[in-house]
Amino acid sequence: MILNTHLPIKAWLDPKTSRLPGVQPVAVQDWLTKSDTHAEQMAYRRALISSRRETVFQSTPQSGAACVELRDLICAEQNLSPSEQIHPLLDAASHVQEDLCILQKQGDAHVLTAAVMCFPSSWDVRQKIGRSIASIHLSVPEFTDVSNIVERMLSAIRAEQPLGRANFLIYTDPELHQPRGEGISKPVDPNAPRYIRVERQTFRSLPKTRAVVFAIHTYVVAESTLSPDEHQALAKFKPELLKHI
Repeated sequence: MILNTHLPIKAWLDPKTSRLPGVQPVAVQDWLTKSDTHAEQMAYRRALISSRRETVFQSTPQSGAACVELRDLICAEQNLSPSEQIHPLLDAASHVQEDLCILQKQGDAHVLTAAVMCFPSSWDVRQKIGRSIASIHLSVPEFTDVSNIVERMLSAIRAEQPLGRANFLIYTDPELHQPRGEGISKPVDPNAPRYIRVERQTFRSLPKTRAVVFAIHTYVVAESTLSPDEHQALAKFKPELLKHI
């Protein structure tokens, strides 16, 4: 079990970030971050990449140049030498705490062309690869109303101005690696402790290929770490899954 001691981001507390899409500007130097579980999550990420490669990594031929550009960007930012021994996206993902997705515009829609998803929240990258953003979110009814807004946002992102948002989910299983096929609901044990799972999501355009990087940093905390006010505010969104403190 890998748990954070606290949540640095609580999107449900601010009306601007609690509703979809809830996107805000992010400083370039903050598009990727480290949390208090950095060492544990990185060790787990590398183990998953090694032992469950097909489950956590998928790519399409058209993503090649974008994956190289992202790897080179991350290595430059971290003063690392790129590896020529593994796929460039796997190399990039082995150095950061975020899962990394490559989105490329094909016609009028952005398509998921490559991804390393070690810590998915109830979805399976093997089912999502090669699909548009709207298609990926077919199982999320509330996304329909904002799908056009999201497409316009992705097309308008500037390389020098990343954007960010966060979601908030309630789980009874704190496991980080939760790939789950479409139509399969996550298990909810009514007697189990609750865990707040937050994904800090950032979007950054790559200047050469113009691909959009969708980076996901996952935090998991016990419900008991929330203050009474934070708990009460979250209960307005997720009343059926929260236990009382």
